[in-house]
Amino acid sequence: MKKLLSLLLALVMCLSLLPLTAMAVIPDATAQTPYDLTAKELPATEVDTHGLVELTYKINGLRTDYETDIHIWVEFKIDDREWNYLTGAYANEVFIENCLIAPDTYSMISSYPEEDGYQWKGNETVYYRVYLWWGDSDRGTRTSYSNIATTGLRGETASPWTADQKIFERAEALGLIPDSLRGSDWTKPITRAEFAAIAVKVYESLSGVKAIPSVVNPFTDTTDIEVLKAYNVGITAGTAADKFSPNVVLNREQAATMLTRVFKRVSIPGWTLDKDSPLEYTKPAPFADDASISPYAKDSVYFMVANGIITGIGNNMFAPRAITSAEQATGYASATREQALAIAVRMAENLR
Repeated sequence: MKKLLSLLLALVMCLSLLPLTAMAVIPDATAQTPYDLTAKELPATEVDTHGLVELTYKINGLRTDYETDIHIWVEFKIDDREWNYLTGAYANEVFIENCLIAPDTYSMISSYPEEDGYQWKGNETVYYRVYLWWGDSDRGTRTSYSNIATTGLRGETASPWTADQKIFERAEALGLIPDSLRGSDWTKPITRAEFAAIAVKVYESLSGVKAIPSVVNPFTDTTDIEVLKAYNVGITAGTAADKFSPNVVLNREQAATMLTRVFKRVSIPGWTLDKDSPLEYTKPAPFADDASISPYAKDSVYFMVANGIITGIGNNMFAPRAITSAEQATGYASATREQALAIAVRMAENLR
């Protein structure tokens, strides 16, 4: 018995001479996370008109004793589609070698993809999240996603000159694009109802006041809310006592008249359509087709021309409206949606 106790005592003494680390249980480093994502909730933000968004996130608690590399990617999905990786020029993968950096905040500029053939409809919602992984792609963590709304400009059909003049960017900044026209073919002729919606946006942009629709609808051919707003503001009185002709293609003199009324309502205290009168301005030289301009529209046409809002079509012609059936058939004097938006942009910028 004494021999057994002596043996045990000797064993205990030997173990006491070993370093404590030899007895410790060493954790599996590969099972641990080498970082902590502080900003798990990405802030919601608007995608700009070029499809770029800047995501900001913070990495905390990096383990400098953890010798592995960290990769940071951005993932996206459009509406209810599957999550995918960003690729292309703006993917901007961040690479942190061996974790040997201090905790910091990182920013990444990314774009949603176009190379997969996706056709933008306008008003899609794009979700983004940041994916950090180490070692291999099976070990990592993802942030919560941010809800990012597109501008709705992509997927729309427009002429090249609109991009050169940044018409949509300028209109977006001024709040001039009606929801009803987002995702549309902007090269098509604009109707009276569509232009009424744009004119209402111009009024709201210049006045800083939201237009309210008329409680009483004087028209029997439309219940369009934007038309009733335009009527209530005094932008239009319709084409007859009880008709607005919402689906009739707008002509150039009607566009000039509606926008001039917007200017009067914003700049002349107490102005109403019933008390309308000509504006004081330096009138430009008459157009060669001055006789074709309707009497009610003539002052508005020359006011718009004098302020650089609307121009002639060349050869000293204004083309106010279609007179003959042949002119009507060719769309003479009509304006496209993109032309109407460009006029609205100049109006909001020049007469602010």
